[in-house]
Amino acid sequence: KDRAELLSKPFNIADRYVDINDRQRLISLLKKHGRLSNFEARFRRNNGSIIWLRFAARIVESKGWIEIVSDDITERKQADEKIKILLSEKELILREVHHRIKNNMNTINSILTLHADTMKDPLAISALEEAGGRVHSMMVLYDKLYQSPDYKEISVRNYIPSLVDEIIDNFPGSGFIRVEKKIDDFILDVKRLQPLGIIINELFTNIVKHAMRDRNDLLITMSVLLVDGYVVIEINDDGIGIPESVDFETTAGFGLQLVKMLTEQIGGNIRIEREKGTGFILKFLF
Repeated sequence: KDRAELLSKPFNIADRYVDINDRQRLISLLKKHGRLSNFEARFRRNNGSIIWLRFAARIVESKGWIEIVSDDITERKQADEKIKILLSEKELILREVHHRIKNNMNTINSILTLHADTMKDPLAISALEEAGGRVHSMMVLYDKLYQSPDYKEISVRNYIPSLVDEIIDNFPGSGFIRVEKKIDDFILDVKRLQPLGIIINELFTNIVKHAMRDRNDLLITMSVLLVDGYVVIEINDDGIGIPESVDFETTAGFGLQLVKMLTEQIGGNIRIEREKGTGFILKFLF
């Protein structure tokens, strides 16, 4: 008998399929290939309970039948389903943790802002505002994590532009600051993105503090590129530049000390360029 005639006959277990589409799928595969393996489907026992079977099947044309060998994989399927449920619950818990952390950071940021509003010393006000900026950069990261399907890593292009925009919006006179960005699209883990966000916040804060002095407009260019296995971040401005006395090795300022410490934490190096305005170049292994 030819294959089409053979496959048109019902199987003796046809009425046991939980989903009749599984039978149709099996027949289609046999028509196409003449045999199959690792086919999985749900079947109903005599007592009405459901089991999972995995089987191999082939057409024996010389004898006019289909030969099937099956084994019961119900326990494995149940275990797989339990694992999926546990992973789903874990993901929900982690998302809730990130959401609560973000909310707590928002509270801390609000407290710092309120505290700054009560101060009269300009240095104290500046210190509190800069601390709030650092907290805010972490809030942006947790916001992205909360929205991301993966809590362990995020696209750089999805994170850094939003971070930069929010940093700039927090500066007085932000309407006079223009930022041009060139950001490659690649993935980084959160362990490096968190310190990187604080570094970027500190560098932009430093640039605006010095470059906006005695002027009312500023252009900042930023690139984040993946080059020969390294992440290279360049931030440049067209301002008056920072003093020669300011560097990462001798500065007494907390901000640049923090940048140096966090750069070492991610295994990178950073330098200042002063040819036109101010430039910071940060490089670390991808």
